[in-house]
Amino acid sequence: MWRRATRPLVTHTWVRTATALSFSRASSSAAGQPTPETHPHLLCPGELTAGFTADEYRRRRCALARRLPVNSVAIIAAALPAHLPNTIIPYPGYRQDADFAYLTGMLQPGVVMMLQPQSGEDHRYTLFVPPRSKRDEVWNGAKVGTEAALRFFEADETHELLSMPGVIARAVRNATAVYADDDGHAAVALSAAGQMHSCGPLQALRPLVHALRWTKSPAEMQALRECAAADIEGFHSAIRASVPGALEYQVCHQHEHTVKMLGACRLAYPSVVGSGPGALIVHYAAMDRAMQSGDVLLMDAGCERRGYVSDITRTWPVGEGGFTNAQADVYEAVLEAHTTCLKAARPGVSLQDLHRLSVDVLSECLVNLGVGGGMSKTEMMRGGYQRYYPHSVGHWLGMDTHDTPTITTGAQMQPGCVFTIEPGLYFPADDLSVPKSLRGIGVRIEDDIAMTLDTAEVEVLSGGLPVGRREVEALVCGLRAR
Repeated sequence: MWRRATRPLVTHTWVRTATALSFSRASSSAAGQPTPETHPHLLCPGELTAGFTADEYRRRRCALARRLPVNSVAIIAAALPAHLPNTIIPYPGYRQDADFAYLTGMLQPGVVMMLQPQSGEDHRYTLFVPPRSKRDEVWNGAKVGTEAALRFFEADETHELLSMPGVIARAVRNATAVYADDDGHAAVALSAAGQMHSCGPLQALRPLVHALRWTKSPAEMQALRECAAADIEGFHSAIRASVPGALEYQVCHQHEHTVKMLGACRLAYPSVVGSGPGALIVHYAAMDRAMQSGDVLLMDAGCERRGYVSDITRTWPVGEGGFTNAQADVYEAVLEAHTTCLKAARPGVSLQDLHRLSVDVLSECLVNLGVGGGMSKTEMMRGGYQRYYPHSVGHWLGMDTHDTPTITTGAQMQPGCVFTIEPGLYFPADDLSVPKSLRGIGVRIEDDIAMTLDTAEVEVLSGGLPVGRREVEALVCGLRAR
Protein backbone atom coordinates (compact mmCIF):
# COMPACT_ATOMS: atom_id res chain seq x y z
CA MET A 1 0.00 0.00 0.00
CA TRP A 2 0.98 3.65 -0.12
CA ARG A 3 1.04 5.92 2.86
CA ARG A 4 1.44 9.61 3.47
CA ALA A 5 4.77 10.37 5.11
CA THR A 6 4.77 11.77 8.65
CA ARG A 7 7.92 13.83 8.17
CA PRO A 8 7.34 17.26 9.79
CA LEU A 9 7.12 20.50 7.81
CA VAL A 10 6.61 18.65 4.50
CA THR A 11 3.25 18.73 2.80
CA HIS A 12 2.00 16.27 0.19
CA THR A 13 4.93 13.89 0.58
CA TRP A 14 4.64 10.31 -0.58
CA VAL A 15 7.00 7.42 0.14
CA ARG A 16 7.34 4.08 -1.61
CA THR A 17 6.57 1.05 0.54
CA ALA A 18 8.09 -2.36 0.13
CA THR A 19 5.18 -3.68 -1.92
CA ALA A 20 4.99 -2.50 -5.53
CA LEU A 21 1.59 -2.04 -7.09
CA SER A 22 0.69 -1.90 -10.74
CA PHE A 23 -0.30 1.46 -12.10
CA SER A 24 -4.01 1.08 -12.71
CA ARG A 25 -5.87 2.22 -15.79
CA ALA A 26 -8.02 4.47 -13.61
CA SER A 27 -5.07 6.46 -12.33
CA SER A 28 -2.82 6.34 -15.39
CA SER A 29 -4.01 9.70 -16.67
CA ALA A 30 -2.10 11.25 -13.75
CA ALA A 31 1.18 10.09 -15.31
CA GLY A 32 1.00 13.04 -17.68
CA GLN A 33 2.36 11.00 -20.60
CA PRO A 34 1.57 7.73 -22.42
CA THR A 35 1.50 4.52 -20.39
CA PRO A 36 0.95 0.92 -21.50
CA GLU A 37 -2.62 1.23 -20.26
CA THR A 38 -3.51 4.45 -22.07
CA HIS A 39 -1.42 3.87 -25.21
CA PRO A 40 -1.02 0.11 -25.78
CA HIS A 41 -0.31 0.87 -29.45
CA LEU A 42 2.86 2.69 -28.37
CA LEU A 43 4.09 0.96 -25.19
CA CYS A 44 4.29 -2.68 -24.20
CA PRO A 45 3.60 -3.83 -20.63
CA GLY A 46 6.51 -2.93 -18.36
CA GLU A 47 7.71 -0.08 -20.54
CA LEU A 48 8.13 3.41 -19.12
CA THR A 49 8.69 4.97 -22.53
CA ALA A 50 8.31 3.32 -25.92
CA GLY A 51 10.99 0.65 -26.24
CA PHE A 52 12.43 1.15 -22.74
CA THR A 53 11.41 -0.63 -19.56
CA ALA A 54 11.29 0.74 -16.06
CA ASP A 55 14.13 -1.70 -15.26
CA GLU A 56 16.37 0.01 -17.83
CA TYR A 57 15.83 3.41 -16.24
CA ARG A 58 16.47 1.90 -12.81
CA ARG A 59 19.77 0.44 -14.02
CA ARG A 60 20.81 3.84 -15.32
CA ARG A 61 20.19 5.46 -11.95
CA CYS A 62 22.09 2.65 -10.23
CA ALA A 63 25.01 3.19 -12.61
CA LEU A 64 25.04 6.90 -11.77
CA ALA A 65 24.86 6.15 -8.04
CA ARG A 66 27.99 3.99 -8.36
CA ARG A 67 29.86 6.96 -9.82
CA LEU A 68 28.86 9.32 -7.00
CA PRO A 69 30.30 9.48 -3.47
CA VAL A 70 28.23 7.93 -0.69
CA ASN A 71 25.94 10.46 1.02
CA SER A 72 26.28 12.98 -1.79
CA VAL A 73 23.31 14.60 -3.51
CA ALA A 74 22.69 14.88 -7.26
CA ILE A 75 20.02 17.22 -8.58
CA ILE A 76 18.77 17.52 -12.14
CA ALA A 77 15.67 19.21 -13.49
CA ALA A 78 13.43 18.88 -16.50
CA ALA A 79 13.89 21.30 -19.40
CA LEU A 80 11.88 24.48 -19.22
CA PRO A 81 9.09 24.74 -21.81
CA ALA A 82 9.36 27.36 -24.55
CA HIS A 83 6.40 29.54 -25.53
CA LEU A 84 5.38 31.36 -28.66
CA PRO A 85 6.31 35.05 -28.42
CA ASN A 86 3.91 37.17 -26.35
CA THR A 87 1.68 34.19 -25.51
CA ILE A 88 1.27 31.43 -22.97
CA ILE A 89 1.03 28.95 -25.83
CA PRO A 90 3.80 26.34 -25.53
CA TYR A 91 5.71 25.43 -28.64
CA PRO A 92 4.37 22.07 -29.86
CA GLY A 93 6.48 19.02 -29.22
CA TYR A 94 8.09 19.81 -25.86
CA ARG A 95 11.56 18.30 -25.83
CA GLN A 96 12.97 17.01 -22.58
CA ASP A 97 16.54 17.58 -21.44
CA ALA A 98 18.36 14.45 -22.60
CA ASP A 99 20.13 13.80 -19.29
CA PHE A 100 16.90 14.12 -17.33
CA ALA A 101 15.02 11.89 -19.77
CA TYR A 102 17.82 9.31 -19.65
CA LEU A 103 17.55 8.93 -15.87
CA THR A 104 13.80 9.30 -15.32
CA GLY A 105 11.85 8.54 -18.50
CA MET A 106 9.89 11.70 -17.75
CA LEU A 107 8.77 13.47 -20.94
CA GLN A 108 7.16 16.56 -19.38
CA PRO A 109 8.29 19.83 -17.82
CA GLY A 110 8.12 21.07 -14.26
CA VAL A 111 9.76 18.11 -12.52
CA VAL A 112 12.99 17.94 -10.48
CA MET A 113 14.91 14.77 -9.57
CA MET A 114 17.18 14.24 -6.56
CA LEU A 115 19.41 11.18 -6.24
CA GLN A 116 21.12 10.32 -2.93
CA PRO A 117 23.71 7.50 -3.18
CA GLN A 118 23.92 5.32 -0.08
CA SER A 119 26.28 2.41 -0.72
CA GLY A 120 27.29 0.70 -3.93
CA GLU A 121 24.41 1.18 -6.32
CA ASP A 122 21.87 1.68 -3.53
CA HIS A 123 20.33 5.11 -3.61
CA ARG A 124 17.26 7.14 -2.79
CA TYR A 125 15.38 8.50 -5.79
CA THR A 126 13.14 11.51 -5.16
CA LEU A 127 10.88 13.34 -7.61
CA PHE A 128 9.42 16.80 -7.09
CA VAL A 129 6.28 17.25 -9.19
CA PRO A 130 3.97 20.21 -9.85
CA PRO A 131 0.90 20.54 -7.64
CA ARG A 132 -2.29 19.62 -9.39
CA SER A 133 -4.02 22.58 -11.01
CA LYS A 134 -7.47 22.21 -12.52
CA ARG A 135 -6.95 25.47 -14.41
CA ASP A 136 -3.64 24.31 -15.92
CA GLU A 137 -5.17 20.98 -16.87
CA VAL A 138 -7.85 22.81 -18.85
CA TRP A 139 -5.19 24.65 -20.84
CA ASN A 140 -2.37 22.10 -21.09
CA GLY A 141 -3.68 18.72 -19.94
CA ALA A 142 -2.88 16.61 -16.90
CA LYS A 143 0.66 16.44 -15.51
CA VAL A 144 2.34 13.80 -13.39
CA GLY A 145 1.10 13.59 -9.82
CA THR A 146 2.65 12.21 -6.65
CA GLU A 147 0.97 8.81 -6.98
CA ALA A 148 2.16 8.33 -10.57
CA ALA A 149 5.67 9.47 -9.59
CA LEU A 150 5.76 6.60 -7.10
CA ARG A 151 3.93 3.86 -8.95
CA PHE A 152 4.71 4.51 -12.59
CA PHE A 153 8.07 6.30 -12.43
CA GLU A 154 9.16 4.23 -9.39
CA ALA A 155 10.44 7.07 -7.22
CA ASP A 156 11.22 6.15 -3.62
CA GLU A 157 9.78 9.43 -2.41
CA THR A 158 7.81 12.23 -4.02
CA HIS A 159 6.95 15.79 -3.02
CA GLU A 160 5.07 18.59 -4.62
CA LEU A 161 7.30 21.44 -5.78
CA LEU A 162 6.14 23.68 -2.95
CA SER A 163 7.94 21.34 -0.54
CA MET A 164 11.14 21.22 -2.57
CA PRO A 165 13.08 24.04 -0.84
CA GLY A 166 12.85 22.43 2.60
CA VAL A 167 13.55 18.90 1.37
CA ILE A 168 16.60 19.93 -0.67
CA ALA A 169 17.88 22.14 2.13
CA ARG A 170 17.88 19.21 4.56
CA ALA A 171 19.47 16.86 2.05
CA VAL A 172 22.22 19.32 1.11
CA ARG A 173 22.93 20.22 4.75
CA ASN A 174 24.11 16.67 5.47
CA ALA A 175 25.66 15.89 2.09
CA THR A 176 29.32 15.18 1.45
CA ALA A 177 29.04 16.85 -1.97
CA VAL A 178 26.36 18.31 -4.23
CA TYR A 179 26.32 17.42 -7.93
CA ALA A 180 24.39 19.70 -10.26
CA ASP A 181 25.07 21.93 -13.24
CA ASP A 182 24.99 25.62 -12.38
CA ASP A 183 24.23 26.52 -16.00
CA GLY A 184 21.17 24.29 -16.05
CA HIS A 185 17.70 24.02 -14.61
CA ALA A 186 18.97 22.29 -11.46
CA ALA A 187 20.52 25.60 -10.42
CA VAL A 188 17.01 27.02 -10.29
CA ALA A 189 16.00 24.23 -7.90
CA LEU A 190 19.00 24.87 -5.64
CA SER A 191 18.40 28.58 -5.71
CA ALA A 192 14.78 28.05 -4.73
CA ALA A 193 15.99 25.95 -1.82
CA GLY A 194 18.32 28.75 -0.74
CA GLN A 195 21.31 26.44 -1.17
CA MET A 196 23.01 27.82 -4.27
CA HIS A 197 25.92 29.27 -2.29
CA SER A 198 25.66 27.59 1.10
CA CYS A 199 26.46 24.11 -0.22
CA GLY A 200 29.92 25.10 -1.46
CA PRO A 201 31.16 24.63 -5.01
CA LEU A 202 28.84 22.48 -7.10
CA GLN A 203 30.35 19.37 -8.63
CA ALA A 204 29.56 18.95 -12.33
CA LEU A 205 26.94 16.27 -12.87
CA ARG A 206 26.67 16.42 -16.64
CA PRO A 207 30.04 14.72 -17.41
CA LEU A 208 29.07 11.76 -15.22
CA VAL A 209 25.75 11.32 -17.01
CA HIS A 210 27.37 11.77 -20.42
CA ALA A 211 29.87 9.03 -19.62
CA LEU A 212 26.89 6.70 -19.09
CA ARG A 213 25.01 7.90 -22.16
CA TRP A 214 28.07 7.60 -24.40
CA THR A 215 27.87 3.80 -24.53
CA LYS A 216 24.47 2.52 -25.56
CA SER A 217 22.48 -0.41 -24.20
CA PRO A 218 20.92 -3.04 -26.52
CA ALA A 219 17.58 -1.21 -26.29
CA GLU A 220 19.24 2.07 -27.23
CA MET A 221 20.99 0.44 -30.17
CA GLN A 222 17.68 -0.92 -31.41
CA ALA A 223 16.05 2.50 -31.08
CA LEU A 224 18.87 4.03 -33.14
CA ARG A 225 18.53 1.33 -35.82
CA GLU A 226 14.80 1.93 -36.10
CA CYS A 227 15.30 5.68 -36.22
CA ALA A 228 17.83 5.33 -39.05
CA ALA A 229 15.44 3.00 -40.90
CA ALA A 230 12.67 5.62 -40.72
CA ASP A 231 15.11 8.28 -41.92
CA ILE A 232 16.09 6.13 -44.90
CA GLU A 233 12.44 5.85 -45.94
CA GLY A 234 12.23 9.62 -45.63
CA PHE A 235 15.18 9.95 -48.00
CA HIS A 236 13.45 7.64 -50.47
CA SER A 237 10.43 9.97 -50.47
CA ALA A 238 12.69 12.99 -50.89
CA ILE A 239 14.52 11.43 -53.83
CA ARG A 240 11.23 10.68 -55.60
CA ALA A 241 10.23 14.34 -55.22
CA SER A 242 13.57 15.83 -56.29
CA VAL A 243 12.82 16.38 -59.97
CA PRO A 244 13.67 19.46 -62.05
CA GLY A 245 11.28 22.28 -61.21
CA ALA A 246 10.46 21.06 -57.70
CA LEU A 247 11.20 23.42 -54.83
CA GLU A 248 13.70 22.44 -52.17
CA TYR A 249 11.21 22.85 -49.33
CA GLN A 250 8.82 20.47 -51.09
CA VAL A 251 11.51 17.80 -50.99
CA CYS A 252 12.12 18.61 -47.33
CA HIS A 253 8.43 18.22 -46.49
CA GLN A 254 8.22 14.85 -48.23
CA HIS A 255 10.98 13.58 -45.97
CA GLU A 256 9.38 15.04 -42.85
CA HIS A 257 5.95 13.61 -43.67
CA THR A 258 7.38 10.14 -44.17
CA VAL A 259 9.45 9.97 -40.99
CA LYS A 260 6.55 11.24 -38.89
CA MET A 261 4.20 8.68 -40.41
CA LEU A 262 6.77 6.08 -39.33
CA GLY A 263 6.71 7.20 -35.70
CA ALA A 264 9.13 10.11 -35.50
CA CYS A 265 7.95 12.85 -33.16
CA ARG A 266 10.07 15.56 -34.78
CA LEU A 267 13.06 16.22 -36.99
CA ALA A 268 16.39 15.81 -35.20
CA TYR A 269 17.50 19.26 -36.43
CA PRO A 270 16.49 21.67 -39.21
CA SER A 271 16.95 19.76 -42.45
CA VAL A 272 19.43 20.96 -45.06
CA VAL A 273 18.09 20.54 -48.60
CA GLY A 274 20.36 22.45 -50.93
CA SER A 275 20.48 22.21 -54.71
CA GLY A 276 23.04 23.91 -56.92
CA PRO A 277 24.61 26.75 -54.90
CA GLY A 278 22.69 25.69 -51.79
CA ALA A 279 24.83 22.56 -51.61
CA LEU A 280 27.83 24.78 -50.79
CA ILE A 281 26.31 26.06 -47.52
CA VAL A 282 26.82 23.65 -44.63
CA HIS A 283 23.72 24.80 -42.73
CA TYR A 284 21.67 25.94 -45.73
CA ALA A 285 18.23 27.00 -44.50
CA ALA A 286 16.48 28.98 -47.26
CA MET A 287 15.20 25.95 -49.23
CA ASP A 288 13.34 28.23 -51.65
CA ARG A 289 15.13 27.42 -54.89
CA ALA A 290 13.61 25.54 -57.82
CA MET A 291 15.86 22.64 -58.68
CA GLN A 292 17.29 22.40 -62.17
CA SER A 293 18.49 19.57 -64.33
CA GLY A 294 22.24 19.32 -63.93
CA ASP A 295 22.17 20.25 -60.22
CA VAL A 296 23.30 18.03 -57.44
CA LEU A 297 21.07 18.02 -54.37
CA LEU A 298 22.71 17.75 -50.96
CA MET A 299 20.30 16.66 -48.23
CA ASP A 300 21.29 16.44 -44.57
CA ALA A 301 18.28 15.27 -42.57
CA GLY A 302 17.54 13.31 -39.42
CA CYS A 303 14.58 12.44 -37.26
CA GLU A 304 13.90 11.79 -33.59
CA ARG A 305 12.02 8.62 -32.72
CA ARG A 306 11.52 7.12 -29.27
CA GLY A 307 13.99 9.58 -27.81
CA TYR A 308 16.90 8.84 -30.18
CA VAL A 309 18.00 10.53 -33.37
CA SER A 310 19.45 9.86 -36.79
CA ASP A 311 21.69 12.09 -38.90
CA ILE A 312 22.18 11.16 -42.55
CA THR A 313 23.50 13.09 -45.55
CA ARG A 314 23.37 12.09 -49.19
CA THR A 315 24.16 13.93 -52.41
CA TRP A 316 22.49 12.93 -55.67
CA PRO A 317 21.86 14.27 -59.20
CA VAL A 318 18.59 16.09 -59.83
CA GLY A 319 18.28 15.50 -63.56
CA GLU A 320 18.29 12.32 -65.60
CA GLY A 321 21.57 10.79 -66.69
CA GLY A 322 23.36 10.78 -63.37
CA PHE A 323 26.29 12.89 -62.20
CA THR A 324 28.28 14.92 -64.68
CA ASN A 325 31.94 14.03 -65.00
CA ALA A 326 33.00 16.92 -62.78
CA GLN A 327 30.35 16.10 -60.17
CA ALA A 328 31.44 12.47 -60.25
CA ASP A 329 35.08 13.45 -59.64
CA VAL A 330 34.14 15.43 -56.52
CA TYR A 331 31.77 12.73 -55.32
CA GLU A 332 34.42 10.02 -55.68
CA ALA A 333 36.90 12.12 -53.68
CA VAL A 334 34.45 12.51 -50.79
CA LEU A 335 33.49 8.84 -51.03
CA GLU A 336 37.16 7.84 -50.77
CA ALA A 337 37.51 9.79 -47.53
CA HIS A 338 34.24 8.33 -46.22
CA THR A 339 35.25 4.76 -47.05
CA THR A 340 38.75 5.17 -45.64
CA CYS A 341 37.45 6.53 -42.34
CA LEU A 342 34.83 3.81 -42.09
CA LYS A 343 37.48 1.12 -42.55
CA ALA A 344 39.67 2.75 -39.89
CA ALA A 345 36.91 2.99 -37.27
CA ARG A 346 37.40 0.50 -34.44
CA PRO A 347 37.78 0.44 -30.65
CA GLY A 348 40.75 2.53 -29.54
CA VAL A 349 40.42 5.01 -32.42
CA SER A 350 39.08 8.50 -31.73
CA LEU A 351 37.03 10.93 -33.77
CA GLN A 352 40.14 13.12 -33.87
CA ASP A 353 42.03 10.24 -35.46
CA LEU A 354 39.31 9.85 -38.08
CA HIS A 355 39.25 13.58 -38.77
CA ARG A 356 43.01 13.66 -39.33
CA LEU A 357 42.62 10.71 -41.67
CA SER A 358 39.87 12.49 -43.60
CA VAL A 359 42.07 15.58 -43.93
CA ASP A 360 44.91 13.43 -45.27
CA VAL A 361 42.71 11.76 -47.89
CA LEU A 362 40.88 14.90 -48.95
CA SER A 363 44.08 16.96 -49.12
CA GLU A 364 45.54 14.48 -51.58
CA CYS A 365 42.29 14.45 -53.55
CA LEU A 366 42.24 18.26 -53.68
CA VAL A 367 45.76 18.33 -55.10
CA ASN A 368 44.86 15.64 -57.65
CA LEU A 369 41.77 17.62 -58.68
CA GLY A 370 43.94 20.68 -59.28
CA VAL A 371 42.36 22.66 -56.46
CA GLY A 372 44.32 25.20 -54.42
CA GLY A 373 46.32 27.11 -56.99
CA GLY A 374 49.28 24.76 -56.96
CA MET A 375 49.40 24.02 -53.23
CA SER A 376 51.25 20.84 -52.27
CA LYS A 377 49.60 18.16 -50.15
CA THR A 378 51.64 19.30 -47.15
CA GLU A 379 50.47 22.88 -47.58
CA MET A 380 46.91 21.67 -48.02
CA MET A 381 47.06 19.64 -44.82
CA ARG A 382 48.49 22.59 -42.87
CA GLY A 383 45.24 24.47 -43.33
CA GLY A 384 44.60 24.95 -47.02
CA TYR A 385 41.94 22.24 -46.99
CA GLN A 386 39.72 24.25 -44.61
CA ARG A 387 38.62 26.48 -47.46
CA TYR A 388 36.93 23.48 -49.06
CA TYR A 389 36.34 21.22 -46.05
CA PRO A 390 35.36 23.53 -43.18
CA HIS A 391 33.85 21.05 -40.70
CA SER A 392 34.97 17.99 -38.77
CA VAL A 393 34.41 14.45 -39.93
CA GLY A 394 31.93 13.46 -37.26
CA HIS A 395 30.34 13.70 -33.82
CA TRP A 396 28.77 11.45 -31.20
CA LEU A 397 25.15 10.47 -31.79
CA GLY A 398 22.38 9.31 -29.47
CA MET A 399 19.58 11.16 -27.70
CA ASP A 400 20.91 14.41 -29.16
CA THR A 401 22.31 15.02 -32.62
CA HIS A 402 25.59 16.30 -31.22
CA ASP A 403 25.42 13.92 -28.31
CA THR A 404 27.32 13.87 -25.00
CA PRO A 405 29.41 17.00 -25.72
CA THR A 406 31.53 16.58 -22.58
CA ILE A 407 32.99 13.43 -24.17
CA THR A 408 35.81 14.88 -26.25
CA THR A 409 36.55 13.93 -29.82
CA GLY A 410 39.85 12.60 -28.48
CA ALA A 411 38.10 9.86 -26.49
CA GLN A 412 38.94 6.38 -27.73
CA MET A 413 35.95 4.57 -29.12
CA GLN A 414 34.63 1.53 -27.30
CA PRO A 415 31.82 -0.98 -27.79
CA GLY A 416 28.44 0.74 -27.58
CA CYS A 417 29.43 4.18 -28.82
CA VAL A 418 27.65 5.67 -31.84
CA PHE A 419 28.95 8.43 -34.09
CA THR A 420 28.79 9.89 -37.59
CA ILE A 421 31.26 9.95 -40.46
CA GLU A 422 30.57 12.91 -42.76
CA PRO A 423 33.37 14.22 -44.99
CA GLY A 424 32.52 16.83 -47.60
CA LEU A 425 33.93 19.16 -50.23
CA TYR A 426 32.48 22.52 -51.26
CA PHE A 427 33.81 24.57 -54.18
CA PRO A 428 32.51 28.16 -54.37
CA ALA A 429 31.39 29.31 -57.80
CA ASP A 430 33.69 32.35 -57.70
CA ASP A 431 36.83 30.64 -56.35
CA LEU A 432 39.58 31.03 -58.95
CA SER A 433 41.78 28.49 -57.13
CA VAL A 434 39.30 25.80 -58.21
CA PRO A 435 39.21 24.45 -61.77
CA LYS A 436 36.27 26.02 -63.61
CA SER A 437 34.52 22.68 -64.17
CA LEU A 438 34.40 22.02 -60.40
CA ARG A 439 33.15 25.42 -59.28
CA GLY A 440 29.70 25.45 -57.70
CA ILE A 441 29.77 21.77 -56.70
CA GLY A 442 29.14 20.67 -53.11
CA VAL A 443 29.14 17.07 -51.88
CA ARG A 444 28.76 15.55 -48.42
CA ILE A 445 28.22 11.90 -47.45
CA GLU A 446 27.21 11.06 -43.89
CA ASP A 447 26.42 7.75 -42.19
CA ASP A 448 25.49 6.78 -38.64
CA ILE A 449 28.01 4.28 -37.23
CA ALA A 450 27.84 2.05 -34.15
CA MET A 451 30.41 -0.09 -32.37
CA THR A 452 28.40 -3.21 -31.58
CA LEU A 453 28.20 -4.23 -27.94
CA ASP A 454 28.97 -7.92 -28.32
CA THR A 455 31.71 -7.99 -30.98
CA ALA A 456 32.82 -4.32 -31.18
CA GLU A 457 32.39 -4.55 -34.94
CA VAL A 458 31.38 -1.53 -36.97
CA GLU A 459 27.68 -1.43 -37.87
CA VAL A 460 26.52 1.16 -40.37
CA LEU A 461 23.06 1.99 -39.03
CA SER A 462 22.23 3.96 -42.18
CA GLY A 463 23.76 1.37 -44.49
CA GLY A 464 20.40 0.69 -46.16
CA LEU A 465 20.88 3.92 -48.10
CA PRO A 466 23.70 3.38 -50.62
CA VAL A 467 26.71 5.68 -50.95
CA GLY A 468 28.47 4.23 -54.01
CA ARG A 469 28.13 6.61 -56.93
CA ARG A 470 26.67 4.10 -59.36
CA GLU A 471 24.39 2.71 -56.64
CA VAL A 472 23.13 6.21 -55.84
CA GLU A 473 22.39 6.88 -59.51
CA ALA A 474 20.55 3.56 -59.79
CA LEU A 475 18.53 4.30 -56.65
CA VAL A 476 17.50 7.71 -57.95
CA CYS A 477 16.47 6.25 -61.29
CA GLY A 478 14.58 3.37 -59.68
CA LEU A 479 12.66 5.47 -57.16
CA ARG A 480 11.58 8.03 -59.72
CA ALA A 481 10.36 5.28 -62.06
CA ARG A 482 7.84 4.04 -59.49
